[in-house]
Amino acid sequence: MSTTRTGIGAGTDGSIADRPGVSSLGNSLLALAAIGSGLVLLATGAGSSLLGAVPLVALGAGSLVWAVVVLVRDRVPGLRASFAATVGTVIVWVALQGLASVGLTTVLPLVPMLSSTLMLLAIAAVLAVRLRRASTDEDSTDEGPTAGTGDRLPTDAGQPSAGRYLLTLFAGAVVVAALTTPALAQTSAGEFAVPHGTHGSLHGDR
Repeated sequence: MSTTRTGIGAGTDGSIADRPGVSSLGNSLLALAAIGSGLVLLATGAGSSLLGAVPLVALGAGSLVWAVVVLVRDRVPGLRASFAATVGTVIVWVALQGLASVGLTTVLPLVPMLSSTLMLLAIAAVLAVRLRRASTDEDSTDEGPTAGTGDRLPTDAGQPSAGRYLLTLFAGAVVVAALTTPALAQTSAGEFAVPHGTHGSLHGDR
């Protein structure tokens, strides 16, 4: 959620003001899922052989950049391309797992793969709905889609109240964290991380 310029403001009707600096709820949740999936992709790629590391790290970095763009601009850049890239990332996961099964690359940990795939499928589902809505708008008017159609929902089903906005965003963050944290723990990066309290116990033994 981008709040660098104006922060979260409530309109006179108690809803989130549609002003620059406040990302729409749908786009904020998309960005959260992309960040979670991107972190898992990066962590998994860091512990893979070169054949698996290159695409995973590249896709993970791309996912994080995409999330930042969505938050800053409050719109999905290139809706069709974003949908194709999301589905393509899932395909890369499956393809690498297939290559691992024949010994061409390291075996990918199952939990991170499932976690990232679940978040990617959620993103793809939302983008598919927006694509369909944009296509319907194109068919229903001779002037083409209105500005922002498919990228940012014009009203996001009506901007929610400030409290509902924050609660929904918090719930989304909790879900993403619940999927991301155990997935990161199953990667090589997570396995080499020092468990909480280890330093204290080591110092206590001296």
